[in-house]
Amino acid sequence: MKFSKLFLTFSAVVGFGFSVSGQINEGVNEESAETDSGVVQEVKISYPYQVQVIDERDQLPYTITVLDPAIIEARLKSIEKTMPMVYNESVAYWLNYFTQRRPNFTKTMMEEKSVYFPIFERILRENGMPEELKYLAILESALNPKIVSRAKAVGLWQFMSFTGKEYGLTINEFVDERMHPEKSTDAACRYLKFLNRMFNDWDLALASYNTGQGRIGRAMKKTGLTNYWDLHPHIPKDTRHYVPQFIALAYLMNFGQDHGIIPEKQNTRPALENIYVDSNIDLGVLAALTGNDIEDLKKYNPHLKTTVLPQTRYGYEIALPVSSMENFNANRVAILDSAGKRFRSLETVTAPQSEAVIAAVIAEPTEDGAIVIGRPAAKQNVASNVSEDYVSVTRKVKKIHKVRRGEVMNKIANRYDVSVSDIKKWNGKSSSKVMVGEALTVYVDKNEKVKANSLVAKKSSESVKEPAFHTVRRGDTLWNISQRYEGVTVSDIKKWNNLKGNNVVVGQKIRIRS
Repeated sequence: MKFSKLFLTFSAVVGFGFSVSGQINEGVNEESAETDSGVVQEVKISYPYQVQVIDERDQLPYTITVLDPAIIEARLKSIEKTMPMVYNESVAYWLNYFTQRRPNFTKTMMEEKSVYFPIFERILRENGMPEELKYLAILESALNPKIVSRAKAVGLWQFMSFTGKEYGLTINEFVDERMHPEKSTDAACRYLKFLNRMFNDWDLALASYNTGQGRIGRAMKKTGLTNYWDLHPHIPKDTRHYVPQFIALAYLMNFGQDHGIIPEKQNTRPALENIYVDSNIDLGVLAALTGNDIEDLKKYNPHLKTTVLPQTRYGYEIALPVSSMENFNANRVAILDSAGKRFRSLETVTAPQSEAVIAAVIAEPTEDGAIVIGRPAAKQNVASNVSEDYVSVTRKVKKIHKVRRGEVMNKIANRYDVSVSDIKKWNGKSSSKVMVGEALTVYVDKNEKVKANSLVAKKSSESVKEPAFHTVRRGDTLWNISQRYEGVTVSDIKKWNNLKGNNVVVGQKIRIRS
């Protein structure tokens, strides 16, 4: 990933000394300052000892316990599974930093880790990746799925827009799946797997995740070095901090309490279940009718950028608490119809209109905050000012793209959110090579508002009502494909398509009806 993302980029920190507010509690015993021969003896330190510190950002006091480096080294080895957890001067520096200069950040991460670590662990396991990689998200985003860096990297794993789209994440004005905890983690797994295959070394893979594989590759070529710690002095300054920070945070998430950093709580995420909606949806209505607070619903779905979503061909994934699912499943049609009606009504008010007109065409909340479906409006006399009901439909629109210098087909496909195989098919090409000035035909989805009773609307409705096949898009898996079609399971899809494994490829046509 790009470096200089957020406050965890510590290139401004120099030196290895730390300022503390109190005295060491009789942990240092000086044998003698000088021998008869004039040779100065080393100061011997008795471990453990304590220091009083003030968090330099949050100004909170902590009493920190300093442990014998030999104990720390042994503990790092105890949590090492696949990725090397070495202890050296660089790692010691960042351990001191996170315990003595930013203990409150460490405490906050210890409290927040239970929200996202179960997600990371499951998806890392499904992808055959080291469990230790879960600590990387602390370094990348401080476990904030909504974080945006100065370089415009986004989400828990800090994907740039181009890389996110390359790894199948949808990014548009309504949705940014770089903020989707599960999908972004799956994309990060695939990206890190690619980097590890390239370098065959997890430390180099982490370094290249931070600064780019090209920069690490050039440093290796220039120096002839292939070991990360040998290469360490020859890589950019920020990246030199990256792997030691990762190791220090991994240690503290396991042993922070032994250093006096005690979490006061364990934040958790409620059990959630995904629903798929391909029609207009107002999240405020959905929240109210499923017994949820809109702010909670937004927290459960950080990838949704707005609270009003238009109809889309591929649908939206919306997470609801499992505790809401019985009510939702029992009233699914009524709930989604009400949310869609509210959306359409808001869309179809002709401007300029007064607030009274809007109140006449949407469901009104009762005094206790509940929304009553079909409640009569208070002012019926303004209803005639509302225009005829319209709906949103998605149509394929032909575009001609002229290839510019430096463009490749993959970049063009990402720009239009289509697959490379589609572009090749539309243009009768057998290879992915393109020439400057070449005119490529591209078909893109366009959302339009049409009259609800028009032929276009009816055809659009019919065309997506009961599809027989699903064309695999970037980021699709058998599981999320099955979730988009009512009554379809992964087992059904595998049986109907004679699939033995769970892998699918972009552009593949999957039968989703028997």
